[in-house]
Amino acid sequence: MATIKARVGSQNTVRVLSSSATVATRIIDASDLNSTLKTEDGMILVWDSGSSAFIMTSVIDSASTTIEGIAYFTNNTRSSLPTNGALVVNGGVGIGQYLNVGAGVSVVGIATFASDVDINAAVDILNGLNVGGATTLASRGGITTTGGSLFVGGNFEVAGSSNFIGVATFRGGTINLGDSTSDDINIGGEFISDLNPNDDNQYDLGIEGKRWRNARFSGLVTTTDLFVSGVSTFTGDVSLTGDTRIVGFLSVTEGLFYDSDDYDGPNGVAYFNNNGKLVSAASTESAVSTSNYILTTQLSAGIGTPIWTDTIDGGTF
Repeated sequence: MATIKARVGSQNTVRVLSSSATVATRIIDASDLNSTLKTEDGMILVWDSGSSAFIMTSVIDSASTTIEGIAYFTNNTRSSLPTNGALVVNGGVGIGQYLNVGAGVSVVGIATFASDVDINAAVDILNGLNVGGATTLASRGGITTTGGSLFVGGNFEVAGSSNFIGVATFRGGTINLGDSTSDDINIGGEFISDLNPNDDNQYDLGIEGKRWRNARFSGLVTTTDLFVSGVSTFTGDVSLTGDTRIVGFLSVTEGLFYDSDDYDGPNGVAYFNNNGKLVSAASTESAVSTSNYILTTQLSAGIGTPIWTDTIDGGTF
């Protein structure tokens, strides 16, 4: 094999010397080589079309550069800015195949993904996450936000179980729990507020065949009718204000007492007045303590009220 030697002259002209009869080769226009940066390390020799000469530089500004094989950059300068580091690209970068990054990725500006994004590990979001349009965010390893917010501009749908730890506030619009009778609603906590219907006298508590079992109230107030089916047991006083209508039999085991305004005692006899109200007749002057009293009527103000007496003072016998 012929031995080839390269020699650089005083004018930076490259000559190729050969010990054989091989035709000499040379770099075209090497006589105009610009070597002002020859004292710096890492310079490359490139062709400058503007000056039609070779120059030493650290910049490749060709419209197209093809590197076949594996390219290594031994410079390991770290940077948090897009203007410095081991590799700085001022224009766009097109990557036709996979991009593997061994450390963190910092993106300044909006990142657009035209297809699906597959995330195989946990995602830490330190600030807000804004997902709009028809974008699907999927992660097998889970999505974790530490101190930031998760904002969804459109609909939010969760498949599977959801746990809300802390205060959960649902505000604005209508809040729906379930969409069919097959859905179960389980409340393990306790209400700390009133439970009010939206409209008056429009909604029921329980339906026929699906009744609540027992109800405990410290008070029960109703401004309309109260319907009770079955035996009702009242262990304390029952105050009925207004008219009380009983359809069927009324069984009283401990006695029936008048209000003080409707009873005149002693020995007042119950009767219905002209308005159909059950009241007490006038009292005898003293308690009935003699046998053989009779119950008769005494006309007063057009009403024959019952009285106890031992005197028959008129009438037909």
